[in-house]
Amino acid sequence: MATNARPLIRLSRRSYATLKALSKETGKTMSDLAGEAIDRHVRERFLEAANREYARWTPAQRRAHQEELAAWDATLMDGLETEEWEEERRAQAAERTGARRRVVGRPRSRTRS
Repeated sequence: MATNARPLIRLSRRSYATLKALSKETGKTMSDLAGEAIDRHVRERFLEAANREYARWTPAQRRAHQEELAAWDATLMDGLETEEWEEERRAQAAERTGARRRVVGRPRSRTRS
């Protein structure tokens, strides 16, 4: 998550001490923890805004939404058997991986000099 850019921000002593303690406790860098906190905050704001919008819906809009969800849910259990192409795709991928290993002739973990 850390980048090469090194912007500076000011933190209160309390926030800095908390961030430093969390860093020691989790083994993550303070930059990574700050980035995670910002990402979490952005997600929370998005969800709060979405919840505010849902709260504004009329009963008719809610019913229409529930009907649409029910229509999509019905497609999940359409009764189709597992499709054979998925197993075939996995077999082909495994075959390609094995072929690459045979062509190279050495383990993949070895690095070139």
